[in-house]
Amino acid sequence: MFLLLGAFTLWVTPSLEAQKHSTLGEAETLREQHPDVLEMLDRLDRAHGVLLHGLATEGEAVRASGSDLPTFGFEFDMVDRLTFLVQGEGTSQDVDDADSGFDGLGPRAAGIIRWGQAFQREIVSILSDQDLPDPRAALADAVGLYRSRPEAALTSEPKNMDILYDHAYAFDFRTGYADLDGFIWAGHWFRLAVTEPLTDIDPGLERIVGIETVTNRYLSKLTYGEPPEFFPSEIPLAPAIAPGLIWLSPEAAMIWDNLSLYLEVLSDVLAAPTTPDVTGAITATTDFFMDPELAVTDQDEWEIMALRHGIFFQGGYPLSVMTESELNVDGHAAHLSGGAGGPGLTIPGMPRSRN
Repeated sequence: MFLLLGAFTLWVTPSLEAQKHSTLGEAETLREQHPDVLEMLDRLDRAHGVLLHGLATEGEAVRASGSDLPTFGFEFDMVDRLTFLVQGEGTSQDVDDADSGFDGLGPRAAGIIRWGQAFQREIVSILSDQDLPDPRAALADAVGLYRSRPEAALTSEPKNMDILYDHAYAFDFRTGYADLDGFIWAGHWFRLAVTEPLTDIDPGLERIVGIETVTNRYLSKLTYGEPPEFFPSEIPLAPAIAPGLIWLSPEAAMIWDNLSLYLEVLSDVLAAPTTPDVTGAITATTDFFMDPELAVTDQDEWEIMALRHGIFFQGGYPLSVMTESELNVDGHAAHLSGGAGGPGLTIPGMPRSRN
């Protein structure tokens, strides 16, 4: 039996310092200071919705065929479409499919994702504000406002990353559609990476150059070149890609990463050729990620586990070039070699991993 969160609203009053950020997701400062960044964030959100729409349709087709193999050409066509979209060449159909992709998960999951995306935009907007004397206070206000919708707010305690590797449909998206997963991870990289020039470089020309560097490095990752022009092979997380954000607001960074993990597991559910009940699996996944006590870890373990996956494998540090791993093993092997120990995690309501 799942515990349902109560649908109540806790209203918070932002401080005077952060009142212009009081409407989560409007990102007015980002729109004024760096409109190209806001546009890219919007495109990436839209691309993720289009992907979810495509995976839902593709998953149904594969399951109906009785096969465990993707439809020929699906991944190639989808990567091509999403690349055009994030480069600013999308179509009105992309907007419709993005909305359908989120809405198709059900109103609860769609609300969680959209609220999380609004939160991410607001965090980047706050960091871009050149006039804030205390960014920490503004970020704390944003976290408070995010939490004011408990029916849509993920916990700020980090979920144990083991859930990526030990649920019933683990790796189905990653192994069935490796390029698509890498494409989505490149988008995760950009969202986190663009915070680094905003936290590490003073306002002015050098910061603008830093943002352009991050943007150009993101676009180069979509070209199937040699490192650093490559898709990440591990999911990008804040401790590896955005240490400046953690320094200012570890809570914001942990919420951010929980959204990335949530989206990854949902993609596994949609893509898996053996999912017998997609709606039920989405509900179980959502209950798991919304539970503030289930399978959470502490900040130190979250940071260590993320770094064990390797900065290089997660796309590289935003403001310097990495062409080889800083680790002696690949990212996933590093995770396994120093994992939490004991039995793996499982999502209540879903069968255990087949592996």
